[in-house]
Amino acid sequence: MIVQQTTKELLAESLKELSKFKAVDKITIKELTKNCGLTPPTFYNHFRDKYELMAWIYNQKVEASMKNFGRGDSFEDVICKWMEIVLEDENFYTNLLKNAVGQNSFRYATNDHAIKLLEDWIKARHNLNKLTPENFFCIRFFMRAVSEFVSDWCLGKWDCSPRDMAKFFVEAMPAPLKPLLLQI
Repeated sequence: MIVQQTTKELLAESLKELSKFKAVDKITIKELTKNCGLTPPTFYNHFRDKYELMAWIYNQKVEASMKNFGRGDSFEDVICKWMEIVLEDENFYTNLLKNAVGQNSFRYATNDHAIKLLEDWIKARHNLNKLTPENFFCIRFFMRAVSEFVSDWCLGKWDCSPRDMAKFFVEAMPAPLKPLLLQI
């Protein structure tokens, strides 16, 4: 059965294809849209800029990986899945981590999204209207650290499996988060 791609999916595939030959920060919207038979105005109907597209590619997979969190999947499983997403297309994500930096950092955009997903999950799971300032701080602090280590891992500075890294993250989790994320 042939499944038709959405416009966002076409743009994502175009970016991934072009990134095989060029640093992502050097790819223009005109190149990106021409490569998939679309126009720049169509691109801007869906994304603010190519950096938002970069984050969307990863974030939609992260969201899908959260569907079983607390229903069979542990926090360790979820983090492991996030790292496996990177491994599935390691060259693409290495390109993003090396070349989408600064104010348009791929790392910050995806990390901010992961933080929001976890905050929303904790509030829903524990029937909270809002997080305490301590919990809010701990989530941001912890997830920023996770993001930095995953980036280092992807760029070859750590040599271990996604599962081993996920175990390290669970062990390093701040104490106030453990009852919220581990005891489910």
